[in-house]
Amino acid sequence: MAKQTKAKAGPGKVDLNSATADQLHEIRGIGKSRALEIVRYRDKHGPFMSLDALARVPHMGDMPWGELDQVKQHLVVRVAGEDVAPTAPEAPKVDVNSANVEELRSVEGIGAERAQEIVDWREKYGRFRDIGELDTLPHFKDEPEGQRAPIKARLRV
Repeated sequence: MAKQTKAKAGPGKVDLNSATADQLHEIRGIGKSRALEIVRYRDKHGPFMSLDALARVPHMGDMPWGELDQVKQHLVVRVAGEDVAPTAPEAPKVDVNSANVEELRSVEGIGAERAQEIVDWREKYGRFRDIGELDTLPHFKDEPEGQRAPIKARLRV
């Protein structure tokens, strides 16, 4: 009987950032323990910024394929104005012509080998004239463009 009374998708979506465990439990696919885990996670880590963050909640990310997506259809994320910057500040780009190995390693996707390779290339050939020159380095050229592009987007010459 409880399954039949669970919430259905529609205009009355439940706000993930303000819902109680009981309100979350009303959603098909969220049992009492999952509802409690969501509330605990929110209390510990702060408000959810997107529905995708729900996968980081214990026992939510291991739901059967497609079930988490079904649950998300019943939820919405509302964030109070003071919780979010008007525009999220973009991390400053790292200059490949002046950064040392440690500074280059701070860029997501650049490990120790790639960072050292950039510094070595710069010492051997001089300054990079274009960020596309990174594609000639062995650790870059072997990667698909889809993996190289986000790294290059965080760098500048």
